Amino acid sequence: MKSIFESLTWHEIQVTSHAASRHIPLAYGEVGTVGTRITLVAGTHGDEGPWSALAMKLLLRHPISNLKGRIRIIPTANALAAEANTRNSSIDSPNSVDLDSCFPGNPQGSHTERLAAHLAPLIADSDVVIDLHGGGSWCVNAFVKRFEGSEELATAMGAPFISNAPNKPGGLTTYARSLGIKVVNVEVGGRSGAEMFWCNQIVSGMERALYQMGVLALDTPPATPEPSMDVAGIEVMRAQVGGIFVPTVREEGVGKLLPAGTELGKILDLHTLEELQVFAAPHPQTAMLLLRPQMCVVEGSALMYVIAKPAQ
Repeated sequence: MKSIFESLTWHEIQVTSHAASRHIPLAYGEVGTVGTRITLVAGTHGDEGPWSALAMKLLLRHPISNLKGRIRIIPTANALAAEANTRNSSIDSPNSVDLDSCFPGNPQGSHTERLAAHLAPLIADSDVVIDLHGGGSWCVNAFVKRFEGSEELATAMGAPFISNAPNKPGGLTTYARSLGIKVVNVEVGGRSGAEMFWCNQIVSGMERALYQMGVLALDTPPATPEPSMDVAGIEVMRAQVGGIFVPTVREEGVGKLLPAGTELGKILDLHTLEELQVFAAPHPQTAMLLLRPQMCVVEGSALMYVIAKPAQ
């Protein structure tokens, strides 16, 4: 018997792009015709997509007979950005446009605005949207954003940390919510030595969500995840000066609570190796939502960590 993935019917939308290549494909796969309509989307930001795209394929390994709803997958929403391994596509330069800030798009606008306009009907034709992001090519993270009215989706994902989502103007999830669609934003995974661990965490979370929504039938219910910790007061820690970044806490620290004073990493001068900046956990219980796990060269102002405190 075919798997759900093998049973997908693939469609392709041609999106206006370069002169040399007039169009790029926006590909999506669909399977099922009745029941709850689930859309899984990854790669809205081009440097965040491969892990989530792979998670989609692993999720749909189940036999087609287990499908009780309709699934649509969009593995790479922003192909030009994915090819360049960048957050946004360079085709809109000099004004780089964030795809996740221009929904529902403009069919006569820039490349990215047109891409959003092609994606918007696919999002609108859904009862549930799982918006998969991640740490990306330079970091790893471990949290989900919870939206009012879709709390069960966020809980099902089983991420270490969970936070209330802000209302992001032009965001994919903001657009979906405006149409009454249940949504969750998953910020899990990224490049690290544990990338397949986090990929499989995404698979397990989506499996629970689809089971709870009655879209995926399983002989044995998915395991109940460890409760996610509510966090608040999310902060970004940035480099104050450029140089060589040497992490002290690597991938084993993401998704954990670290005590105040724990050294996270340091920046050394690119020329003299002088120690220029030391990052340390600032709170009695510092929730590590995002970190850079690998040594690299960073610019001054580079985003290094995203942290929070346990919610009261």
